[in-house]
Parts: sequence; structure tokens; C-alpha cells
Amino acid sequence: MSSTKRKQIVVTGFGPFVGHEEVNASWEAVQLLPENLSYNDIDYQLEQRMVPVEYESVDEAVAEIWQGQPELVVHVGVSGVAKCVYVEKLAYNHQFRRPDNAGKYLEKGTCPLPQHGHANVLRCGLDVDTIVRVVNSACKDCVATAEADKTLGATMASKNVGSFLCGYIYLKSLDINCNRSLFVHVPPIDKPFSTSQTADILYRIIEQCIQQISAFECQ
Repeated sequence: MSSTKRKQIVVTGFGPFVGHEEVNASWEAVQLLPENLSYNDIDYQLEQRMVPVEYESVDEAVAEIWQGQPELVVHVGVSGVAKCVYVEKLAYNHQFRRPDNAGKYLEKGTCPLPQHGHANVLRCGLDVDTIVRVVNSACKDCVATAEADKTLGATMASKNVGSFLCGYIYLKSLDINCNRSLFVHVPPIDKPFSTSQTADILYRIIEQCIQQISAFECQ
């Protein structure tokens, strides 16, 4: 029987922005995630949160999310060039030069990092390669076509989270806890995955994250 203890998982998606004005595939998929997950007799509550594409909104969201001491935080964004679901390994600093949806720029293009000072790169502490391998094995029906008619699995590891709000929100969460933070880029809807398929892939990724975190806590 599952214990009554419930831990929190927070999954964020972004709102519309230039190039994705009508819908943002990230938020559409996040909304389809179930509200609960169970692993090793522990129940987890999944909280879905939409974040506007603005630096100040990200600052507020990240602060509020981590105040709740979640077990895991997964940020999800859309990439127009993604051929499948990209699981991001790291985030870069000092290159945020684009204005957000409110027309505001980040001062000096840099994200302040209270825990890591002037670091140029922060890396995810989770084993992204294992996440990709296991999820691809579980989601064999989700395949994408790459160049030269080569097929891709449901996910692949990436080192290019970008220099806009996706990279910004990931950097801020990695600064707080790199072992409980992950960023995932999803492709546009039906290119190639439906929203339902993308949500299922996200759920499998979250499962893998929780398994890794649980194993680490038991050491």
C-alpha cells in the first residue's frame, strides 16, 4: 500500500511568443500530464504551471516553485527546429540579448547566479543519457524522421538549450539545485508528435528523473 506521504513535482510550460503566437506546444503537452505519479510506495503530486515568456515572470515563478521544496522541477519549452524531444544537459550564461514578450532586455545579457557566481555554464546533475536511452526503449512507437531519411527515437540528448527564456529558466533552476532540475525541448505540435504523444514522452522522462533521485537518496 502506498504511503500517505506526497512529494511535489513541478512541471512548467511556456505561454505564446513570437513564432508561436496561437499555442505553445510545451504548455499544451504539460497540461495533459496526470496529477499524480507513484514510485516505490511514494506518491508524488504533479503541479503544472504556465510561465509567461518574460524575464520577470520567470524570476517570480522560479522563486515560488523552489520555495515549496519540490522533489523535481522540469521546465518544458518548444523548439521550432527540434526533430524529436530534446533532453537538455546544460545551460549557458552571459548571452541573453533578446527582448522578452514585454519588450524588456536582461541587463548586460547576464543571469545573476547566487550559488554559482559568474559561471558560464551550469550542468544538469541527472544522467541525461540514461534518461534518453530508457525513454526511447519505452516509447518505441514514437519515431521521428531526421535528414537523409534517418529515424530518431522519441528523445535525444542536447547541449543547446538556447539563449532565450528557455535557457534563462533552466539556468536559474540549475543554480538552485542541479540534481533536481531538468529542461526538455518539445517540437511543434504534430511535427512529428501529437500533443498526447509528447505528453506521454514527458511523463516517461519524469519517471526516470524520479527513479534517479530516489536511487541517489537511498545511497
